[in-house]
Amino acid sequence: MTSIDPSWTVSSRQALLFMQLADSLGVPRETLIADCDLDPMWLENPDIRIPVAAIYKLARRLAELSNNEDIGLLVGRVSYLNLVSLILYLPRICDNLRQWLNMMPSVMEMQGDIGESIVIREGESIRTQWNPLLNNEESGRYFADMILSSSVCLLQSVCIHPVTIEKAYFSYPEPQNIELHRTLFGENLFFEQAFSGLYFNIEALDYPLVKPLDSAALNLHDNILASVDKDSGDGFLRQMRRSIVKALPSGAMSIDSVADELSISRRTLQRRLAERNTHFLNEVQDLRSAIATRLLKDQQMGITEIAFLLGYADSSSFSTAFKSWHGCSPKDYAQQLEESV
Repeated sequence: MTSIDPSWTVSSRQALLFMQLADSLGVPRETLIADCDLDPMWLENPDIRIPVAAIYKLARRLAELSNNEDIGLLVGRVSYLNLVSLILYLPRICDNLRQWLNMMPSVMEMQGDIGESIVIREGESIRTQWNPLLNNEESGRYFADMILSSSVCLLQSVCIHPVTIEKAYFSYPEPQNIELHRTLFGENLFFEQAFSGLYFNIEALDYPLVKPLDSAALNLHDNILASVDKDSGDGFLRQMRRSIVKALPSGAMSIDSVADELSISRRTLQRRLAERNTHFLNEVQDLRSAIATRLLKDQQMGITEIAFLLGYADSSSFSTAFKSWHGCSPKDYAQQLEESV
């Protein structure tokens, strides 16, 4: 049986999500902090990493104190609303659900070392599957429920046409009360399966996305495009940079993927960059640096979300890169900006 690796960490915002739910369920935060040996400092900064063992303990204790095994389903809805900045931004760079789903595994990686989300075609259906690092006996059902609950909220909100959940699988035994499951996922519920996941029709992949008219989303998009287009009267460089920005959040951006997006060969892309006295890695790093500083000034997103948009696996990797560019961490940079105002 797999046990918790002491090196596993999770974003502290996960603890904040459970604390927000605790407030609504009437469970005192002070009790949870004491019972779960939580450092109160963890709850003051949503961008630090905390031991994954702490978040598992917090989930179990909240379920016990609230006498509610559905806390994962509920916290998934809280998680969905706390992703609103990304929810509003991603449709600006994605045209349909297919492109948007390519971003989702990276979004789920932001949660920390609790598992991975994968998307699989199965006949005429698409399956979004959650693979936890620990089985239900070790972790409880809470995180599988959280991922599926937030996923269904996302699927039902991003497309112009409704995405109907055909069926939902759960890797744990059927609970005594499944009313909340039915409300969230419909009537086709299957328990004690080999995995937890959601099924929907493959036709939905081509559904167009809602393009938010929200001023904050437009401002965020404009800020990023300003970073892309600055000092560039060169149409090729502008197009290439926009392709890089579009691909970064998937975590799978490469010179080959960008060349494919531009409908040219890798060699042609390299040659055109050489003609402009630059090369691909320089362009990527310059873009990341420019976008990072703009988003930190804008203060619409936290460090974790900025790391995701720039294609980093976690905020720690982003912080290391940012320090190499600017000589300080993103947090210190943001603090300096606040003090200068």
